[in-house]
Amino acid sequence: MLRRPLWFGAGIALGVGGTLWAEQKVRRRVRRAVEALSPRVAGSEAVQAAREMGDTVRDALDVARAERRRREAELWRRLGSAGADPAPARRERAGPAAQPAASGTSRWGARARGTPRRRR
Repeated sequence: MLRRPLWFGAGIALGVGGTLWAEQKVRRRVRRAVEALSPRVAGSEAVQAAREMGDTVRDALDVARAERRRREAELWRRLGSAGADPAPARRERAGPAAQPAASGTSRWGARARGTPRRRR
């Protein structure tokens, strides 16, 4: 007969103890969440994230510029005109097709700005 009250008491003790432990754990988590989501902390985290994003974008642009310079130098070396002014060399190589057509259209067929349309 002593077994039933013993297990009953043990169950009550474990239930109360578990409930108090869980409540304490939940309160700690809620307190941490409130502190982490306070305006001051959220604002400083937003500023930090913006700075990191700016650094990432700046790094990406630096890499892109360096790669562009490297590729351009490689292309000029291939053409044999490293360091020369690219505009005259391009016009000479392009030939007459590079000049706009006399009919008011460019070489791609689009009308040039300011040229009137011909009536048919």
